[in-house]
Amino acid sequence: MKTIFVKTIAIATGAVSLMMTLPAQAASFTAFSFKTNVTATPDPAGNLLNDPTRDVRLDSVEFNGRTINSFDVVNQAKILQNDTYTLADGSVFGVLHSGRGPNTINDNLVTEGPSKPNPTDQDIVSSLGNLNLNSILVTRENADKASIEVSFANPVNTFFFWERGGNPSGTVAGDSDLLVEALDDNNAVIASYKILRQNYTKADYNISTVVQPILNNGPFNIGSIGITLNGIVTRTLRLTSSNNNGLIAGVPNDNGPDFKVIAANVEAVPEPSVIMGALLASGLGTLIKRKRIVTK
Repeated sequence: MKTIFVKTIAIATGAVSLMMTLPAQAASFTAFSFKTNVTATPDPAGNLLNDPTRDVRLDSVEFNGRTINSFDVVNQAKILQNDTYTLADGSVFGVLHSGRGPNTINDNLVTEGPSKPNPTDQDIVSSLGNLNLNSILVTRENADKASIEVSFANPVNTFFFWERGGNPSGTVAGDSDLLVEALDDNNAVIASYKILRQNYTKADYNISTVVQPILNNGPFNIGSIGITLNGIVTRTLRLTSSNNNGLIAGVPNDNGPDFKVIAANVEAVPEPSVIMGALLASGLGTLIKRKRIVTK
């Protein structure tokens, strides 16, 4: 028995040593599709899924046989890089903008963020920190790179992304790419995932977007994708798009993602084998207990 105990300690010590020497980026994201359930004003003309100019309130999402209706929204943001471009009149803008539906300000269904170019950190919080899916962060294709960090009040493991994509009459759900990195409390990258435009599936609602004086266009399809961290949680994501203007040879053109991100902490569903093992262990424990009671 003593020998077995010593070996167990040695194995455990080795496991601890291995865990301590693992690189920071030891976790991973897993992508999944989900259904978006919203409340929105019907399209007056009846040609679209909803009125794309007004509020679109997120009510819940469905995936893997479960429904999630409790969310964490962005409550802090930091702009890391916002490359600039110059218009013909000499106006200088960064590629990041806060956008919203043209008539969301007149709709009391749910709070929206601002409509403005060159957003501050707080503007980004206002754009993303609500359940209005017609309040987004816009990235233009006029310059190279945009990178921000967004944080949530609570540790979370699952992230829902929506991307403003193709025309309603087309099949395109999303038309841009976005690098997502999860950070630990020391700002080290612990997991990363590149969302590609072909990864999105249609979310079954439409939006138009205004950022005066930069753009006022739509309606567009919206694509959605979820990514979940495996076995860990985080409070902060770094979100980066590069070569948005397509001028750098050999670098993927991310094409200016226009997106929303909302999070949740979703408990993992145990595998059937794990459930069966727990049941067997519980049953064995009961038998042992009964045997002990009988032999007393």
